Amino acid sequence: MGKSTLQRKGAGRRHAYERLRENILGLTLSPGSRIDEGALVRDLRMSRTPVREALIRLAGEGLVELLPNRGARVTEMPLSSLPEFFETLSLLQRATHRWAALRRSPKELLGIEAAHQAFARVARSDPAGIPDANRDFHAVIAQAGRNAFMLQTYCELLDQGLRLSRFTVIYDPPEGTTRNRHFDAVVAEHTALVEAIRKGDADTTERLAASHVALFRKRVVDYLAVGDDEAAKLTLIDR
Repeated sequence: MGKSTLQRKGAGRRHAYERLRENILGLTLSPGSRIDEGALVRDLRMSRTPVREALIRLAGEGLVELLPNRGARVTEMPLSSLPEFFETLSLLQRATHRWAALRRSPKELLGIEAAHQAFARVARSDPAGIPDANRDFHAVIAQAGRNAFMLQTYCELLDQGLRLSRFTVIYDPPEGTTRNRHFDAVVAEHTALVEAIRKGDADTTERLAASHVALFRKRVVDYLAVGDDEAAKLTLIDR
């Protein structure tokens, strides 16, 4: 088998993975929906092998559930799992961001500042792009923490959070903190995080990282409360 053939197969696997991941995180494929492998093969114009390999990789990232002899489906996001999600996200965000304050290089700080500026621009002009820009900002900080094992796990959680963010990004409550005020608060917290990391203030960075997760959690709780007659379900994430 020639090198060009291997390269084409590798490109096919990447393309199938990236397309599926984009559709899952962008909610084109909704949580719990079945994945039509045959339709994907036809749409992507490739064999079943790279599609199946992409599904296996996404299953390893927690985005796809493989069903024995029944194909695959997009992993659901049950309310009962949200307490564990937010607890884990808070723990990992506090650790990765604290390490960034202690370990970041001048070059990495420039990258963090650039990601912050990019998010601020998106927050003002492109609400649909907010979840991805926010994810990129926090991922760049975590990368500066220089712990590859923690980075991988944290980024997988950020990807899970993307789906929650897309549900809530267009939500504008009838009263209380409006959407614009919420994202103004997010930008302000990002600014404070960047400043703490610049100063190497690990304690302040960790505290801000935790409060930032709490802000996200409140946004999700507020979103779920709207039009939800089963108010008791909200106690599932009230801890």
